[in-house]
Amino acid sequence: MWWLMSSKLRVVSLLLLVGVAFFSLKPFVEVHFSELKEDTSPTDMKKPKDPTNATPKPIPMIDLKVTSAVFNGVPVRMYRPTIRNTNEKSLLPAVVYFHGGAWMHGSVDSYDLYTRKIATNTGLLVISVEYRLAPQHPFPVPLDDCHKVALYVLNHASELDVEASKVILMGDSAGGNLAAVVSQRMKNIKPPLLAQVLINPVTQSLNFQLPSHKVSHGGDGLAAMYLSYFMGSYNNSLIPAMISGSHVSDGVHQRYSQYVDYLKLPESLRKDYVAPRGITVDPVAARVLEPFITNPEINPLMSDDLKGLPHTMVVTVGTDPFRDEGVLYAVRLKEERIPVQHKHYEDAFHNECIYGRDTGPDSVPYRMNFDIFEFIHSRVSTKQAEFK
Repeated sequence: MWWLMSSKLRVVSLLLLVGVAFFSLKPFVEVHFSELKEDTSPTDMKKPKDPTNATPKPIPMIDLKVTSAVFNGVPVRMYRPTIRNTNEKSLLPAVVYFHGGAWMHGSVDSYDLYTRKIATNTGLLVISVEYRLAPQHPFPVPLDDCHKVALYVLNHASELDVEASKVILMGDSAGGNLAAVVSQRMKNIKPPLLAQVLINPVTQSLNFQLPSHKVSHGGDGLAAMYLSYFMGSYNNSLIPAMISGSHVSDGVHQRYSQYVDYLKLPESLRKDYVAPRGITVDPVAARVLEPFITNPEINPLMSDDLKGLPHTMVVTVGTDPFRDEGVLYAVRLKEERIPVQHKHYEDAFHNECIYGRDTGPDSVPYRMNFDIFEFIHSRVSTKQAEFK
């Protein structure tokens, strides 16, 4: 399949593979979440802790039991934390993790270090999902695989020693997209999801002219990525229409532009930005692409109803073409009165909490993961209301 791709798509794929390889080879500095919680808060993490003021306390040593399984026909890898030298067995909250990789790359193997890190630092069971990949398995196959696993975890919680009322969906990039859409599918399920954590999520393909697209110069590659996911093929003739915004009709623009309005971005993210004007619709591209562009199961920002979603953390970074659509998704959630914590790291690159090297409290990955793990910890520590 590689030699059949266009040069632009090959470049995008190569960059993604290099990122995954970089992540797989770089060592992480493991820091137990219990240690962080003793005397460190997010507001002072830019300064190293003063060891002379610390009060050392014994920290339980965590072992991970790593096993493979198949849930509803989908392979998964489970990371179950256990306290060393004890035989205690109890129900655990769970994180169901959907990896990134443009829906075309990535695996439980390439994310093994990060999913181990989540389990070790939160003490939660982490279930990493080996969903099938585009273009061989285009939409809705990857989404359906993720949904099947999430349902299995809730429906078989007692067999898995999981607290059914404390299941969190989590994903990055394209995996963040999958987590957002699965959460939308499951918003009326009982017991409800406890939370979702969306790291640099992909949320829309209506507008490739947002400020972060201009800054990161990612338009062509992003359009190619989407085409491979929706259609299982790469049609070079559709890319210019997608980049210019002529891939949907005037009626669709008017109907959905409120959801991708750059004026809802903070002033600092749209400084010196000039919105494009005078777009002429490409009727051929619009006829082919509109059903995908407006589908909230592909583009969660296009959903008209976000009510009922769980507590959400959205992570965005400065150097990322998906920055603005992640910010706009957080804005939509706030407009719908969904409890949302939006953390933006202007000095970080796409998925730096995963790919970057964690060297301690001064490093960006450390700060990002501290905030993510603290959010997870805060949700798990909250007594879940009785559901009906």
